[in-house]
Amino acid sequence: MKTIRIVSLIGVLFFTFSTISAADQLSVPLDHRVYQVLENAQIRGLIDKQIAVRPYSANKVVSLLTEIAEEQEQLSKWEREEVEQLLEQLTRTYGTDPSPLDAVFSTGYFRTYDEATKLGASLGVTLQTQQTVDVISKEYDSRNTILAYLRGDLGEHISYNMDFGLNIDKLNSEVFLPTEFTIPGEGFYMQLLSGGSQLRSIPADAFYTGLSLSPELAGSFFDGAIQLRWGSIKRDWGPGLNNLMLSTDARSFDGVDIQVDFAPWLHYSVITGSLGKFSLDTLDGNPFFSDDYQQDKPYYRFDNNFSAHRVELDVGESLTLSIFESTVWQKRFEIGYLNPLAIYMFQQNNLGDIDDVFAGLDFSYTLPNTARFYGAMGMNEMNVVGNPITMLKAPRNMFAFQAGFVVPIPVGNFSSLTVQWTYIGPFVYTHYPIMEKTGVLDDLNPGTTITDFENTYTIEGTTLYKNKNTSGVSDWELDVSGSPSKLTSPDGRTVIEKESDGLYHIYETSSETAYVNKGENLGYPLDPNSQEFLVQLDLGLPKGWTAQLQTKYQVRSGQYGFMIEQYMNYSDDDNYQEKNFWDNEFKRTLSMQMKASKKFSEMPIELTAGYRFTVVWEKPVTSGDIPYDGRGVTFGPWNDPTFDHIVQIGAKVFF
Repeated sequence: MKTIRIVSLIGVLFFTFSTISAADQLSVPLDHRVYQVLENAQIRGLIDKQIAVRPYSANKVVSLLTEIAEEQEQLSKWEREEVEQLLEQLTRTYGTDPSPLDAVFSTGYFRTYDEATKLGASLGVTLQTQQTVDVISKEYDSRNTILAYLRGDLGEHISYNMDFGLNIDKLNSEVFLPTEFTIPGEGFYMQLLSGGSQLRSIPADAFYTGLSLSPELAGSFFDGAIQLRWGSIKRDWGPGLNNLMLSTDARSFDGVDIQVDFAPWLHYSVITGSLGKFSLDTLDGNPFFSDDYQQDKPYYRFDNNFSAHRVELDVGESLTLSIFESTVWQKRFEIGYLNPLAIYMFQQNNLGDIDDVFAGLDFSYTLPNTARFYGAMGMNEMNVVGNPITMLKAPRNMFAFQAGFVVPIPVGNFSSLTVQWTYIGPFVYTHYPIMEKTGVLDDLNPGTTITDFENTYTIEGTTLYKNKNTSGVSDWELDVSGSPSKLTSPDGRTVIEKESDGLYHIYETSSETAYVNKGENLGYPLDPNSQEFLVQLDLGLPKGWTAQLQTKYQVRSGQYGFMIEQYMNYSDDDNYQEKNFWDNEFKRTLSMQMKASKKFSEMPIELTAGYRFTVVWEKPVTSGDIPYDGRGVTFGPWNDPTFDHIVQIGAKVFF
């Protein structure tokens, strides 16, 4: 986009005239061990509170680790050793020390740096593999990546990363929790040696090849008070383990980030980016909520941008209060959303209320050297205001909540226990589709047929069919007996309405603005109308070992709005019953997982292994097709529980 180019040019000019000392500004990935160390150190008072907008730059992480290292008396022997190892690894990955060609096979990269011009470059490669197997069904998921990169510094103020990942994967969602399965590739997968045939469904029937890209241009100035980043990276905004607005597990997207420290106690973060899509027909036998690249571009429905901002206010040394807001909006030149100081809720109302806005509040309170407590509330819609019980039960009040605490554990090094509860209400993260008129039916008489630019509608007897073929198969069918004044397709993406001219006008979905990127949720990785109770123990152990023990209990309610592609019919909101989560349960999942990793100090290799036990209780749907809002679905009795035993191993070389 031209606007993004302008913003980036402004950023480059800022960098050029800034006076910050030379350091690498690239982000440290969110899955890096260092974030657990920093979390633990903040609670223990080894470092000051940090902004809850991640990732951090390598420069910032190294600075914070250096502060921790200075607190020698408050660190155990193994903690001092781990801090030293982390500093060494980060300096090796993001530093400027030259590395000759003859060391490539031991380091994975070749680096050169000119101290006079402050220009440097590292050429390198990372190899990674992950194999996940269900020991009972023998189903497996295989992920294998070769990532080549060029990264370095442009003068004292700018850092860059350009990479290219080749994935050779056999994807299988059945060996993951549905809320944890994610697709690593961008756009689509194909078989290079079989005529370029594209992956159409997951679980995949064979190995396919895909691409992964995470370019980044970053810098800071005014002693780090202002930071800019243009990149396609994973982000995590908020105080929790995964967060409501922008989650660690969300797919990456290309965006321009700005972070400003107006004062040591006042921080402002803003991002505007371009969301993507992933071409796939079905996932676990269900339609995948994204566009299919087999169709022509005029029929694409997912074509969105994302804007978000967050204000953090430190109240004393222990309490932080924050307010956040985001919007998913159709790709158009909308100067209001591009303004980093705009209030999106008011802006989208002024633009016709067609975009998907999410807003909320959160807090974080640290009891020194004891625990950190946090909570968050987000909402897509609030229509009823009254006493708290009335507000919570109102169907059109679309709320999400999160609360938890983190406690340092005096075992190993920088270990901690996290307990967290998350509730995603019905219709949270969802949004009604935008429609346009594509045709007109004169009447609902038998024999009537109309073909618009994409679809054919045929009335036979008292049934209206969409795209009925010679085999009698159609996309959907509706009863038109009695000549109803309004018809809505089961998926809610087509509406046929009798208007004042006496004709039946056909409206079809032209765009979707649900809270998704590449077919996956941008926010907390739960389906709407779900709750999750999580306990997680993170252990740091000597000699490069780490371990994690995690238990999750997830519950889904089927009253209405329990899938992200469902949306509420606002014109009929009075006819939705009050929310009743626990009387409408239809799925319960208990997951217990153990993971361990080992980083070797003498060679750049990391090994991982894990085991997960899962038990699922579920009620089958007995009412046929699930309607577009999920209302009126009936479920049968609880099935017998199903069990899974999942084993995962992995390795990363030249990390």
